[in-house]
Amino acid sequence: MLTGTGDDRGAPGAPFLTGREEELRTLLASAASAEKGESRTVFLGGPTGIGKSVLTTALGRKLPTFRTLGISGVAPERQIAFAAVNRLIQSAQDGSRATSRRTPPVPSDSSAMAAGGDLISAVDDYQGDATLFLLIEDAHLLDTASLQTFGFMLLRTTHDHLLTVVNTEHLHETRQAMGLSGSLERVAQLELDGLDVAATRSLLDHHEVTGLAESQVHQITRWSHGNPLYITALARTADAEHRLPARLVAADIAPSLAETVREWCATFTPGARHVLEALAVLNAPATERTLGLMAPDAELEPEVNSLVAGGAARWAPASANHLPLELTHAAQRQALYSAIPAIRRRELHGKAADLLAPPENWLHRIAALDSYDAALAAQLRQIARLEAQQGDPSLAAEYELGIAAVAPDPDERGEATLRAVRLMVTSGQYDAALGYAPFVDAQAASPSKSEVLGLLDYARGHDTGAAEHLRAAREGFAAHHDEDAARVSAQLASLQRSLGLGKQSLRSARYALARTSNPQVIGHAQANIAYGVALSDGPAAGLAQLRHLRENPTGTPAADMEQLVCRGVLRGLSGDLSGAVDDLRYATRRQAQGLISRNSTEAIDNTALCLLMLGEADEARRTLSLAFDHAQVSGRDVDFAVIHSMSSTMYACQGRWEAAEADLEQARAIAQEPDFGGPDFHVRQAAAVIAFTRREWHGVLAELGPALEDSGNNERARLFGLWFLPLLGVAGAKAHDITAAAQAHEALTSLEPSGALPTIAGHWVRGCILLAEGDANGAARVLRDGLAVPAGGGEPVMHRSMVRCELARALVATDEREEAVAQAAAAERAFTRLGAQPFAAWCRDVLGGMRTSERTTEAERFWGELTDRERDTARLVGRGWTTKEIAAELYVSTSTVEFHLSNIYTKGGFRNRRRLRDMVQALER
Repeated sequence: MLTGTGDDRGAPGAPFLTGREEELRTLLASAASAEKGESRTVFLGGPTGIGKSVLTTALGRKLPTFRTLGISGVAPERQIAFAAVNRLIQSAQDGSRATSRRTPPVPSDSSAMAAGGDLISAVDDYQGDATLFLLIEDAHLLDTASLQTFGFMLLRTTHDHLLTVVNTEHLHETRQAMGLSGSLERVAQLELDGLDVAATRSLLDHHEVTGLAESQVHQITRWSHGNPLYITALARTADAEHRLPARLVAADIAPSLAETVREWCATFTPGARHVLEALAVLNAPATERTLGLMAPDAELEPEVNSLVAGGAARWAPASANHLPLELTHAAQRQALYSAIPAIRRRELHGKAADLLAPPENWLHRIAALDSYDAALAAQLRQIARLEAQQGDPSLAAEYELGIAAVAPDPDERGEATLRAVRLMVTSGQYDAALGYAPFVDAQAASPSKSEVLGLLDYARGHDTGAAEHLRAAREGFAAHHDEDAARVSAQLASLQRSLGLGKQSLRSARYALARTSNPQVIGHAQANIAYGVALSDGPAAGLAQLRHLRENPTGTPAADMEQLVCRGVLRGLSGDLSGAVDDLRYATRRQAQGLISRNSTEAIDNTALCLLMLGEADEARRTLSLAFDHAQVSGRDVDFAVIHSMSSTMYACQGRWEAAEADLEQARAIAQEPDFGGPDFHVRQAAAVIAFTRREWHGVLAELGPALEDSGNNERARLFGLWFLPLLGVAGAKAHDITAAAQAHEALTSLEPSGALPTIAGHWVRGCILLAEGDANGAARVLRDGLAVPAGGGEPVMHRSMVRCELARALVATDEREEAVAQAAAAERAFTRLGAQPFAAWCRDVLGGMRTSERTTEAERFWGELTDRERDTARLVGRGWTTKEIAAELYVSTSTVEFHLSNIYTKGGFRNRRRLRDMVQALER
């Protein structure tokens, strides 16, 4: 089903396009934008047979200078994570002009972000210097992981010579699965309707159908709803004189599409019809060998050739030496399939099950049944359990739905469906799971129902309600089902720590650990034990629970991935910034076999915050942009409250307050939807940062004070203290609220540090308190001690520079102006490199308005004119990276990098890369 730039072997000719001129013009306009380097994505929707593929084929023929790359969904592959991504990568590599080494297949435990990086690289090599036409057909048949990966790729390729067209029968669902729903720049959609009477006449004329009165054409248009496949199938039933059978034209009741296709198929030999039936049952391209086994009575070569010549089948380009045969259209398959007698259909499914390997053969085994099958249900239950524990939970969900189709016991069918919904949520298929909510609501009360109701609430972002349902499920399972009770209790522990209930989370996790032997549940419970201890006793205490993890995160088993994310988060919250980044970056590229896994979004968010503290402001922004795109395709809506809060914080540190306020408003709006206070806590921290950078000290106290007074935030505040206590302490001192400042300092110094950051932050707050009390000499001593703290766990550039700035203030007060100037100048240079203009201004103000540095240089003015993405690109050029290396680091294409470089050269007046590199390196010094 892959298409490329090769020939159309076996194609009966160019497609006939009628009645779609306006849609074609719209697509060509998008193609013109793509040629200018303004990438465009168009979703093309409509019912089966409506003409989506004909329209895109006609579009491709009008784009002779474009390179074309495409993929089509194949129903059996919906069970295989990243199957479509791997097929597209292989196709791109087979047709690539680059000499780069072949990328290995994307593993099933990869994240959409990691898979997206591999896909962008492969497509980039294939595209070369041309504009690319990427065609994704039958997208509703793609596996969920691939849809998420394609969505991530399209979100990252913003300035590319790329036109993407996505054909789907379920437009809204496909856009939602790809994270591209709603109003998005560069994304458009067209929904095709049926042909009008004039277009129907034109299509019939093209097929040389004669002798039809205008009233008959009206009748056919009405019967067919203008469906081009219906009309084409009807036309192919014409006799040698090009006249339609009278019984089809004159009938008072419209013939169905299946009847019309059956009439068409009757024009072929019996052997050819057997081949068509085999293709319809397989529902995928088939090699001649497979067709020979499925239709042993057919003389394969002449029969296949007659089907291709008659437009009923076509050769699908493939990378192997042979070409698999496929039906010309999915709707044709549906019509053929429904026309096959039930006995014959089950016989063909049985043959397909014998020919194919798992997981493809299971669907055929189910379809081959003429009644319920307890033995098959038992087999499916066994492999579903294995997949859920050690493999792919989304595949396990498919097997559970299979059990719901074949199990004789109606109660077992209901339980299997509940298990399938549970697995959909745990594998991040939130929308698919929520689609089963009416079914779940209709089930009789049971522990399984309570568990699934809780998970559906979790998918909605209602963690408080979810916890209540899971508590009821655990009580229901407790008497007789230890493993189920353990699983639910581990899920409950995750929700309780999300709610800031450390002691309850700890109890639930220990309950789970005592009742399970499942490595997945054990790993999840151990992670929540660490989180629970951290909420109650601080991050360092939580870290102590994870000593069993090996220091190097590489190779961490999937069952332990939640623990690795937990260790990374707690490392960052106790000051080991470098260790946190190592753990979280590795976890970002992997999917945990989670029970209600949040590891990917949580890992990216915390990585960005640690990088900001390390002084890697540009890298922090890059990472946060990945968090936005990743959450767009595989996160919960509530995740965006945290991401927008962090984005607001970063903009505020740059002095871009308008952008900071816009993100804050987004975060506040989202934080109103959940039924728990966690998102609001993060929003208040972001608001406090905005006030802090504006030197609105009472505003800082006003934001953080209510958050800390809320009893629901007691343990949450203990966990995140390192991020907000320094702000609270410094703001209290500068607002002359010494009590608030002292309380913040006491809480900060009570943290057990695993890096330099907590100690340095404590000296900063204490120095500000002493300055507020008029003890400049004491402040200077404390602040010098802060500067002397070794940089364990990574250098906390932001906080150490704050200490330098305050030390300069203290030295001015003690009339040590020479050292004051030196300290203020060093701090200003550091803040300028970080792009933290508000803090750089503080340094300049320390000496009563005297600048501590020379006039703004040409390089600094140039740097200030760059956008965030341009700064990302320029900084990596300064490190000597190649365009391809930069593209891989930023998860973009080389075209996007070159777009940014062109803008940078224009703004800086550079003629070559070396001049840009020199200027960036000068800024870094």
